[in-house]
Amino acid sequence: MIANYHTHTPRCNHAEGAERDYIERALEGGFRELGFSDHTPYLFDVPGYYSRFRMRPEQLPDYVETLLALRAEYADRIAIHIGLEAEYYPRLFSRQMDFLRQFPLDYLILGQHALYNETEGFFTPRPTDDKKLLDQYRGQTLEALETGLFSYFAHPDLFFFTGDPKAYDRHVRAICRRARELSIPLEFNLLGFQEQKHYPDPTFWRIAGEEGCPVVLGSDAHDPAAVWNPALIAKAETILSAFGVTPIETVSLHPIR
Repeated sequence: MIANYHTHTPRCNHAEGAERDYIERALEGGFRELGFSDHTPYLFDVPGYYSRFRMRPEQLPDYVETLLALRAEYADRIAIHIGLEAEYYPRLFSRQMDFLRQFPLDYLILGQHALYNETEGFFTPRPTDDKKLLDQYRGQTLEALETGLFSYFAHPDLFFFTGDPKAYDRHVRAICRRARELSIPLEFNLLGFQEQKHYPDPTFWRIAGEEGCPVVLGSDAHDPAAVWNPALIAKAETILSAFGVTPIETVSLHPIR
C-alpha cells in the first residue's frame, strides 16, 4: 500500500490528531500519496440543521488552507491531495457542487451514509431487510457514480441488508458491474475491517471479484496511527486474494471543477 485517499480530521467531530501527524504516519509507511477526505459540509435545506458527523460550511476554507500549506511543506516527500467524502443527495446535489467548486479540491469519494438525505431518509449502516430500501441504495449510488464526479466509492457495502440473499446479490452485482464499466474503484474499508463491523461484507467482495471490479484499500483513518497498519493491510490483501482481487496501488483523481 503506497497511497491512502480516505483520511479524516477533527473537523468531522469524531476524529483526532493534527493533519501533520497523519502525514508523518504515512511517511513512516513509505506512502507516496496521502489524500484527506473529511466529511464534506453539506448545504441542507432544513433551517438550523447540521450533521453531527461532518464539518460545517464555514470550516471548509480552513481545511483547504491548512492542507495547501502542508502540501507545499511536504512537496519533496509525499503528494498531498485535498478531497472530501460526500453523499449523493439528489435534491441537494447541484447546490452542493456549486458551493464546493469555489475551492481547489482534488477529488470526492462517495460515502453514502443515508438514503434520500439525512433529514428525511434512512441511515445505511442500520440493519434492514426492506428490499425497497436496498433498491433505493442501488439506484441512488448508481446515479451518483454516473455523475462522473466521484473518484471512488468508499465502503460500498455500508448498506446493512439482512434480508433475501438473492435480492442482495442482484442489487450488489448491478453496482459492481456499473462501477467496473465506469472504471470507478470500490474501497475495501480498513476501519470497518479492524473494528469488525458489518462491513467489509464477504458476500459483497465475492461478487466484486466475480465482476472484475477495481478495488482500492482505504484506511478511513480517524486517528494518525490508522493511516498505516501493516498487519491489517496484509490480512485484507489475503482476504481479497481469496476472491480473486488484487488491490490497485493508486487512484486517478477527478478534480472538482
